[in-house]
Parts: sequence; C-alpha cells; structure tokens
Amino acid sequence: MSELPRPETPPLSGKDEEERLLKALIGRELLTSEEAKEFLADRPPGERGAHELLRQLVQFNYLTPHQAKRALANLETWLHQPIPGYEILEKLGRGSMGVVYKARQLSVNRLVAIKVLHSKLAANPGYIERFLKEAHVAAMLSHNNIVQAISAGSVGPLHYFVMEYVEGPTIKQEIDAGKVFEEREALEIGLQIAQALEHAHRRRLIHRDVKPANILRTPEGLVKLADLGLARRVQDEELAEEERGTTIGTPFYIAPELIGGQLEADIRADIYSLGATLYHMVTGRPPFVGKSTLEVLQKHLTEELIPPDHINTRLSTGFGEVIEMMMMKDRNLRYQEPSELIADLEALLRGEPPKLARKKLSYVALEQLAEGEVEKSQASVETTPRKVSVFWFIVVLTALILSVLLNLLLFTLL
Repeated sequence: MSELPRPETPPLSGKDEEERLLKALIGRELLTSEEAKEFLADRPPGERGAHELLRQLVQFNYLTPHQAKRALANLETWLHQPIPGYEILEKLGRGSMGVVYKARQLSVNRLVAIKVLHSKLAANPGYIERFLKEAHVAAMLSHNNIVQAISAGSVGPLHYFVMEYVEGPTIKQEIDAGKVFEEREALEIGLQIAQALEHAHRRRLIHRDVKPANILRTPEGLVKLADLGLARRVQDEELAEEERGTTIGTPFYIAPELIGGQLEADIRADIYSLGATLYHMVTGRPPFVGKSTLEVLQKHLTEELIPPDHINTRLSTGFGEVIEMMMMKDRNLRYQEPSELIADLEALLRGEPPKLARKKLSYVALEQLAEGEVEKSQASVETTPRKVSVFWFIVVLTALILSVLLNLLLFTLL
C-alpha cells in the first residue's frame, strides 16, 4: 500500500505515545475531541503510555473492549506513521519529482493528497528547495479551480507537501480512455481553467505546465488545476537566468517561446498550453505529433496549425477561432491575458461568436493578404521588363521575316 520508509526517530516517550494514539483514535472516529479532553482532565495519575491509555479508556467507558483490541492490533502502525498526523491510504501516482499518496489527516478526519519527494532527489539541497517552492507558490493561491495547498514539512529524510484531495479523474485519463470531448463540455472546462489562470495572473504567477494530466475533474463537474512544480513568479530574474536555454514544459503542449528558453515566460505561455490542451480534447489528437520530441518541438516553432474544426467538423467555427488565437506562434497575436480569453469563452457558451478572436484573426488575415499582394506586385514589376523584351523581340523578328519574304517576291517578279 505504501512505499514510504519509516523515518529513523528515537523511541517515543509515554506522553508522545499517548498524543499519537489519541489523534489516531479521533481520526478513526473511535473517540471525539470532546471525549479526549474530558478523559485527560479527569484521568487519575500514574503510569503513562499507549497500553495504559487504552486500559484506562476501557475502564472509564470511552472505548469498548473490542475497540481497544482493534487499536492494540494496529498500535505499531498508528504510533509510527511515516508522516505524523496522517494515515497513508494508497498511492495515487508518481511524477518526476515525487510520489503522490492519498491519506487521511487525523486531526480533522479529512482526505488529503500528500506529495513526497523522491528519496534520491532528497539528497540534493537544490531539489529540496525546488520542492518546497512548489508548496510556497501553491500557498499564494486560493481559488476554487486550483488545488489548495495545506502544509509542507519534513520528517527525517522525508520531505512532503500536503494538498487538497480531489476525487475524480484527470483530463489525461479521460483522453487515454478514448474520449473526445463535446464542444460545450470542453468550453466549460476551458473556462474554469482560464479563471484559475486569471487568479494566478493577478498574483504575478505563471504555471508553465498546463496540460491534460494537470487538470482534475470532480463528479460534480468542478475542474481544478494541479501541480505547480514548474510555476514561478513573473520577472523572477534569478530563476530566468538559471533556466536560460532550457526547455520548460511538456512537448505536446509547450508554447514556442519556452522551447530552448527563447523568451522569458509570461501568462501567454499558459494560454497557449491551455489552447493545445483544448485542441487535444476536442480532436482526439495533440496539435502537433512527431516521431521524436525534437520533431514535435520543431513543429510548435514552424508548422502551421490545422484548425481544430477542420479535424472535428462538429465543432463551431467560433471555437476553432478561439483555439487558433490561443495557439498563435507569435505571442503578441494571442490573447494577452486570461480575462480576454474568458470573455470569448463566455460568449461561445451564450451562443454568440467570439468577438476578440474573430476580430484579431480577421486583422491577421488582412495583413497576410496585404503582404501577399505586395509580394505579387513586386514579382510583377520584376517580370514586366522580361515580358516587354520578349514582345519587342517577336515584333522585330516578324518584321525581318516579312522583309525577307517581300524581297524574295520582288526578285522573282523582276
């Protein structure tokens, strides 16, 4: 069930044993907080420790003999949880930085998710700092569409980050199961994540790894953005310099300017990644595919995007325009902040066209047309002398031929 090693700690004192056991009993609803306070206030003096505590709880009718027997059978586990105050229930997943577990916070009896830094990485102070930075960044955010941070800490060699537990699949799990999202469903998900990005944007934070695997959906339809492992403050000059030349993000969904650290990231990179995520959701395929990571990255940089409504013809033109604008290679042509994207997504949900996307794409199309006409005109100017020269060459040649024929005719008559 758990891969967590037990931290090496000195033997517990009788007082510590009692505190841990009481928390475990309360967390498992074998005892209420009020009953624990009442018992501690009235208990007689004498020997201390877990075994004596259980005997006294039965003696004073706070526990039944059967409940005490159950506690005694689990005593070793309850007293030596890898992370004090939390009962590890099951492993939820593994990432590049750590393993995520489902757990119960015993003090308030609620389910949480605990991310534990990989033991190999924990030997490196730099990774510990980066891991804790994720918790600090998450703590700066408080929004219904962002997984909430609860606490962070360390126990011996274990470094952990406690966060809200979200019941439900990730968008990646739904895509992997073969689902292609209907337009309205995708719009509603996109709107909620755009609202999460707007909240982060107001706090000068960027996520930098928006993708299907980091979007969770509850059975009630609430959507939450998770994993702030790559998040950072905008204009973090020290980190920007440290990451210069490094590709930050996931290849299928990465913004072009983040490839090789070409430009300092801002919220427009998150908008691009959300656009790529929506593209995958409604078409059943990522916007760019290739035989290698390098090929995929190159396509983000240079290959023209096939409009999503050309792949899934059930999509409205308006939704296709929104995704295209989100995924413009030139970030100056994208939505400049999430509030603009939110306005167009809300318009689509009302059955109206996306005003900003349609206006922007029309302007871009006119610019491209104008550039094409200029090129065509220049090409025409370049080729005109050649056409004129050929014309006069033919005229002169014809005149010469006629002159020769006329001379031959006159010679014959003479």
